[in-house]
Amino acid sequence: MKKTAAVIGALASAAVLTACGPDDSPTTGGGSSVPATSAAAGASTTVAGSPRAETFTATTLRLEGTGYKIDVPQVRGGKANARAEFNEAMRAGAQEWIDRINRPGDSVTGGDSQVLRIGSQVLSGHLVVVMYSEGAAHPNSFDAAHVTNIDTGKAITLPDLFTDLQQGLNTLSTQAEAQVQQNPRATGYSNSLLTPVAEHFQTWVATPEGMRIYLGEIASHAAGNIDVIVPWSALDGVLKPGMRAILSS
Repeated sequence: MKKTAAVIGALASAAVLTACGPDDSPTTGGGSSVPATSAAAGASTTVAGSPRAETFTATTLRLEGTGYKIDVPQVRGGKANARAEFNEAMRAGAQEWIDRINRPGDSVTGGDSQVLRIGSQVLSGHLVVVMYSEGAAHPNSFDAAHVTNIDTGKAITLPDLFTDLQQGLNTLSTQAEAQVQQNPRATGYSNSLLTPVAEHFQTWVATPEGMRIYLGEIASHAAGNIDVIVPWSALDGVLKPGMRAILSS
């Protein structure tokens, strides 16, 4: 099933209540602090040496209720507006799937979700949700991701990256397909899911090496979700001036 990106917005009241600590970051009995270097296998685990980067700490927030239990990536400390924007967006990414529970047999759980990157200018988070639908033969896994500009306290989206969005998408499409063709897990992939439209590339995180894009199930359910890392060097010709420095920080 095709990937779905996080929907940024306010949480519905179905989520568990959270309390705020001294830095206004959410805490619950299920939340636990983890080192900022904890990341999924294959992702960058380097934390930038900037003193500002070190003021953020990666943690999790548990959302739990009837039919769902998800540990959502969060950050504590750091700049208040960046922290709030990132945390709200990651929580909303989980809430989107909680809201899809509409039958007694439906349920949602969290997968390998992490704050993948705390840089000097950027925060990146990845949320995995596993949806069990009543009557379905197997569950489906979906990726959500979010990137926050620490300086502005605002989300970084595809239109923010490129001087010309379509040229940027063309480059992402070419680069992603070249990598997918070399991935044995992606044999028989659908190239219609790699065409240069924003929908196919909007679930991504920033790493020092490049733009990690979660493509979803572009081949088969057995193959699982596929992701690629497009190096920043391959995007130099289409990125807005200064954007690479922010994203790779």
